[in-house]
Amino acid sequence: LKKCDSIIRVNKKDIPLFQKLGIEKNRLHHIGNGYDSKKYFPLNKDKERELLNLPKEKKIILNIGRLSEEKGQNFLISAIAEIQQKRTDCICYIGGDGPDREKLIAQICKEHLQNKVFLIGFVPDNVMVHWMNACDIFVLPSLSESFGIVQIEAMACGKPVVATRNGGSEEIIISDDFGLLVNPGNSVDLAEKIIIALERQWNTEKIQQYAYLFTWEIISKKITGIYQQLLIEGENSE
Repeated sequence: LKKCDSIIRVNKKDIPLFQKLGIEKNRLHHIGNGYDSKKYFPLNKDKERELLNLPKEKKIILNIGRLSEEKGQNFLISAIAEIQQKRTDCICYIGGDGPDREKLIAQICKEHLQNKVFLIGFVPDNVMVHWMNACDIFVLPSLSESFGIVQIEAMACGKPVVATRNGGSEEIIISDDFGLLVNPGNSVDLAEKIIIALERQWNTEKIQQYAYLFTWEIISKKITGIYQQLLIEGENSE
């Protein structure tokens, strides 16, 4: 690391850690990940639900990620159980595959949520935009994230995000205009914030405009800017 001319991190919290290793601050840069604006964009919610054969009258909560302990889907399932005590019009779809699939199925059955929580398996890249547009809110219950690009992809479709303070999401959801943050591993808090998000009138255009800051067109310019500066410094040192 000390031999690098520049180091780029996707989150700010790593910068002080690198400084403690003796790396100068001027060699450390924070640039978030980017998303493809040609793949993620707003579509009509009702038409997307019709395409995916989803109920139009329900509130749909979506999560997409690897089914593993650190992604926190077990806390989302418990949160859905809490939500059912206050409103019964919600359905949760969890996309992805992984080692915890059977464990999550057992939890769904134990909580009697077979008609409320559905594991839809791996979601192909070309289908993701349809699910993002079909949902009402996107939830990221991870215990840890370096960035969490999937929440930006949801925002690009105009969807608010409820996420945990997982190390990455708090650097993305910097305003209640874009989503809500909860403490990781707290199903009760997660349920409360999901209900708030479902009941709030969100400015979807403002969410989309914010997401645009993370398009690859903008992110790539920031990255190439660092390379260009290094080239200038190299020429001046010759």
